[in-house]
Amino acid sequence: MYIFELISTIIDKIKNPEKKIDTDFSDEYKNCDHTFLPVDSTKKVFACIKCGLVKKAKDMKKN
Repeated sequence: MYIFELISTIIDKIKNPEKKIDTDFSDEYKNCDHTFLPVDSTKKVFACIKCGLVKKAKDMKKN
């Protein structure tokens, strides 16, 4: 089934080459009221639960 989806995607790209996703997420990061939670059990990497911004623990202490 995957091969048919892959072929369909390739055909769509050939037929509509200008159809691209141009999303700028920088505005989303700037406007977000960040709420960070740890990504793993070491608690060295954190991610915002609202926008997905990733920061390391050492960078969080500076702010």
